[in-house]
Amino acid sequence: MPVMDEAGQRERLAKMIGVRRLELGASAAAAARTAGIDRNTWSAAEKGEKNTQPHNFAGIERALRWRPGSIAAILSGGEPTPIEAEPGDEELELVRTDPRLTKDMKERIIALIRERRQRDRAASLEDTRRMIDMYKRS
Repeated sequence: MPVMDEAGQRERLAKMIGVRRLELGASAAAAARTAGIDRNTWSAAEKGEKNTQPHNFAGIERALRWRPGSIAAILSGGEPTPIEAEPGDEELELVRTDPRLTKDMKERIIALIRERRQRDRAASLEDTRRMIDMYKRS
């Protein structure tokens, strides 16, 4: 595989971020909240407008449900390692196995469930950050 320049690496990472976010059915705003970064920072990373800073990698990987180190792997020409939903996920299985739902309905409901879960994770992370700040001040 030929060595990519910095712009090529950034473009490849941007494309993979966008594709994965859409696979997960998340809005850019929800993904940014889950990552703990500003919406503009997320947008810049997804558009490849500037280098994604290493201190943002963990949050972006979390939002995209990639294992830690996935962004570094992408930047060195490799592939991200997704963290897939547990096979025994009752909520998703309930949707997937309902015979009254069309394929399109199932996909839309699953996308909504995943977006709700990302919002919940983002809210939980924000609560944890507030607790940490509170304890730091005391």
